[in-house]
Amino acid sequence: MPRQPYPLEALRKLRSERAEAQARRLAAQIARSADADARLRERERERREHEVRTAETVHEERQRLGPSQVSGADLLRLVEFEDAARVQAGALARAEASARKLLAEERAREGELREELGRLEAQAALVRDHETSFHDQHAARQQRADEEAALEQWSARRH
Repeated sequence: MPRQPYPLEALRKLRSERAEAQARRLAAQIARSADADARLRERERERREHEVRTAETVHEERQRLGPSQVSGADLLRLVEFEDAARVQAGALARAEASARKLLAEERAREGELREELGRLEAQAALVRDHETSFHDQHAARQQRADEEAALEQWSARRH
């Protein structure tokens, strides 16, 4: 007897396709999260480097101005530099905060997609398990029928 077709084949295919599509969406989201993480790390590095460069420059300038007669122009230049450095540091801090927020949003979306993938994979597995059970039951029925037929033939030969 040929193998009986699974009556829910279309459902099994649909569930599997949905899970595969979700896995592709998750993979794309993971890549976006990784990009956002890389951008954040870059913003953090830029901010730290700016802090170090600014501190070094201010220290050098104060050392230069310290022992000598300081003119008002020199002091004004130092104050203007420090003000500009603070403005730039603020811009870098805002860029870092924005990158941090974007990363959090991307990771939250990634979590949502992971949950959905888990749900879809569970549904697909449920249908696959049902199909396996269906075929196992069909095979067991077939084996019983074959055994009964063999028993009937044996019994018929004995009489």
